[in-house]
Amino acid sequence: MTPAYLTIDAAFARGLEPDPNMTVDKWSDEYMIIPKDSGANEYGKYRTSRTPHAREVMLALSDSHPCKRVVLMGASQMLKTQVGLNWFACTVHQSPANFLWIMPTGKLAKRTSARIAKTIAAIPQLVERVASPRSRDSVNTLDTKDYIGGSLFIVTAGAAANLAEVPARRVLFDEVDRAESNVNGEGDPVSLAEARQTTFERNRKSYFPSSPTIDGESIIQALYEKGSKRVALAECVHCGHAQPLEFERLVPSEDGQDVMYPCVECGACHFESDKNRMFANGLWSAPLDADGETESFTISGMFLPYGWKSWLALYREYQKAKELLEEGKEEKMIAFYNTRLARCWAR
Repeated sequence: MTPAYLTIDAAFARGLEPDPNMTVDKWSDEYMIIPKDSGANEYGKYRTSRTPHAREVMLALSDSHPCKRVVLMGASQMLKTQVGLNWFACTVHQSPANFLWIMPTGKLAKRTSARIAKTIAAIPQLVERVASPRSRDSVNTLDTKDYIGGSLFIVTAGAAANLAEVPARRVLFDEVDRAESNVNGEGDPVSLAEARQTTFERNRKSYFPSSPTIDGESIIQALYEKGSKRVALAECVHCGHAQPLEFERLVPSEDGQDVMYPCVECGACHFESDKNRMFANGLWSAPLDADGETESFTISGMFLPYGWKSWLALYREYQKAKELLEEGKEEKMIAFYNTRLARCWAR
């Protein structure tokens, strides 16, 4: 007969374990911590309420969601990498399996590895599961981290061999539009990455967060078009109408020291300080016909939280890019379209 104290201890330990059916967003609100030295805009306990539109993306990444692929065509600093970190951390704690994280370049891979290491160190539930860098029996290096139930492999898309060695249930391909479209002549990087999931057809999941590039050449654009094509929405604080935020609708004040956004329905104006109420419910447009396995989302810098890059800053950045474009210099405008508006540039 098992001693009573052992039974009690075992029951207590089980009580500390996460619900195996916890969605990524709920797990993140419960356990996720953004380390102070991560370089993130805000640090401390993660709150989905700060970027409410992240919730729907994280729900799609959850094991309980039937989709196989999640695509986020987004602006810079707009949900993409943090959602990936949340997904990875939830994986390690709740349903561990091999995780392949692909970056377009080695320099970005090193930065990502450092950020992941800091995240692991900040979350007690991960510290106890991930191998110590000093462990002789397990691996914790720049590009590989062992944890109970699986391993994280951080690789670059530039070498096809890196995509062919490891079976992985989950794949995250960060900034796929910055990767080579044909890896060493062996095929497109998306197909090579998802081929690692062949033995996990029933429960595989891949995530592609990226800003787009040139119209007709953008990998993330093509992936987005395959999916449900959901667009971020904001709610009018005056009439409640939910609508996309189109940069071109911004109206500058007479003195040029502010910009306003008029509601497409009632015409009432919104100011930067209205953002929290406009975004509170994290609404997206209804899903459209898709390929049956891809949930796709797009969100621009117009949805950056209050206190981050403002509408006025975006407007002024656009004006400078416009001046250069009129001089025949298109680089700044292309970057603005890609990284601020999450739109492809049409040549």
